Amino acid sequence: MEAIRRYFLPVIRLFLGLLLIASVFLIVANATGRYVFLAPIIWAEEVLGYVLVWTVYLGSILVTWDGGHLKMDLLSRTLPGISRTIVNSISVSVFIFIGGLIVYQSWFAIADLTHVSQVAEIPMNWLHAIIPASFVVIVCCILIRFRDNLTGALESEADRVEALREAAAAAELAAQRASKD
Repeated sequence: MEAIRRYFLPVIRLFLGLLLIASVFLIVANATGRYVFLAPIIWAEEVLGYVLVWTVYLGSILVTWDGGHLKMDLLSRTLPGISRTIVNSISVSVFIFIGGLIVYQSWFAIADLTHVSQVAEIPMNWLHAIIPASFVVIVCCILIRFRDNLTGALESEADRVEALREAAAAAELAAQRASKD
């Protein structure tokens, strides 16, 4: 699990960052071309739409790993012990089933796509391949963190960073008190 956190997730974050930076440059280049040179990049709007879709699906992998999806856990948080585990196991099972169904359905739907995008002429099956690919990774994330999902004890990266900040602040306060004595 640590290898995924250390090596795989940073690659996704890096790729997402590069996509966003490339999008900003493309937006600026297109605006400059349109308003300064009166020659817009005709494929820019189309590509930016596809980049948006890719960032959403890749970002959902990171959100799933952290357990940050919107969820109705008001009931499960108030339940004691085994009841919480049962409710969470149903939730995780439904999530895995729906993720598997999305992979299955999109695999066959994408196989039928033989056309290209209108302006950029990118094969549509390449563009839509992110759907099954991301959901395979999402289901794997849920399975890898299965025990944490069942107990409702997912610790997100943000929680870990906040805990480290609090520990550093406490250590700094202790050091200040020790220096005063």
